[in-house]
Amino acid sequence: ALKAQQPAVRVVGCLPANSPVMYESVRAGRIIDMPSLSTLSDGSAGGIEHGAITFALCRALVDDWVLVSEEEIAAAMRLVMETQHLLIEGAAGAAVAGYLKDPQRGHGRTVGVVLCGGNIDLGTLKRIL
Repeated sequence: ALKAQQPAVRVVGCLPANSPVMYESVRAGRIIDMPSLSTLSDGSAGGIEHGAITFALCRALVDDWVLVSEEEIAAAMRLVMETQHLLIEGAAGAAVAGYLKDPQRGHGRTVGVVLCGGNIDLGTLKRIL
């Protein structure tokens, strides 16, 4: 919606390196089937259903992609908990990790990071702490 109002907005998609299915599909120009490893970012992991609107939206709206490691996701989740006092899920951690991986990308610009949820189970929370 923001990009429709402000076409100059750049959208950077951040995905776990353990499950880069959307990134690889957009690169290929078609939905591809590929294995995914376990990831803290379970909200953005796994395959894409054929006909899913997310694929078309990503092709049209995402300008660039960043793949982040499990360690980067966990560190980003801890950072948000420690500094913002927010409990976030792995997909939100991937977004923060993507920004932290290359903060110069947004130098001189207003940067927004979407923290998409707080759906994290106690076992995962204990593991990242």
